[in-house]
Formats: sequence, structure tokens, C-alpha cells
Amino acid sequence: MTIKELYHKIRLGQAVVFPVLSMINFIIISYSLTTIKDVIPIHFYIPIFAVALISMLMVIGSIFHSKQQSTDFNMNFRKQTYLIKSIRLMLESQLNKTPETETWIKELKKMEDEHGQDKL
Repeated sequence: MTIKELYHKIRLGQAVVFPVLSMINFIIISYSLTTIKDVIPIHFYIPIFAVALISMLMVIGSIFHSKQQSTDFNMNFRKQTYLIKSIRLMLESQLNKTPETETWIKELKKMEDEHGQDKL
């Protein structure tokens, strides 16, 4: 195993371990620096706080994913000029074009023109 492979495996492991260590560190610090330690013992606080934090992060991640994924797909689609041109040519080759098809053709042509100007 080379040093590069070992370094790569370490970096992949860090992406899993470090968020867990950060969460544990935050839980311990938040317990120590607040007056919650006077109300409930740490062995009750840790699971309650961990479940609440993980649930909150899952909800925030889900909302972000649903909003951001469509944006990412649109941005990636706009970068694929050959795909845009191919779809436009297929739509233009249709015999009976609907108004929706015409709108798509115009939009795809606009995307092609925008990307063509970026290269200049």
C-alpha cells in the first residue's frame, strides 16, 4: 500500500469519524457549561440531546436536499451543451409540434446561446 492510498483512506475515514467526534464534544461542552447539569444527569442528557440533534439535522438536511437538488440538476443540465442541442434537434424534427414543444425549443436555444457566449 502506497502512502497516497493510505492518505486517501485516512481522509475518507475522517469524513465519517470527525462529525461524530464533533457532536460528542459539543454534547459534553453544552452539558458542562449550562445549568442543565443541575436538572438531569448526563446519562439521560446525552441520549435525549443526541436524538434531538440528529432529528433536527435530518429535517434540515431533508429540506436543503429537496430545494438544492433541483437547482443542482438544472445547473448541470445547462452545462451539457451536446445534450441540450440533441434534445432541441429531436424536438425540432417532430412533425406536429405543440405550443409546449415550441416553448421548449426556444428555451433550449436560449441555453445553447448562453453557453456559446460563455466560451467567447
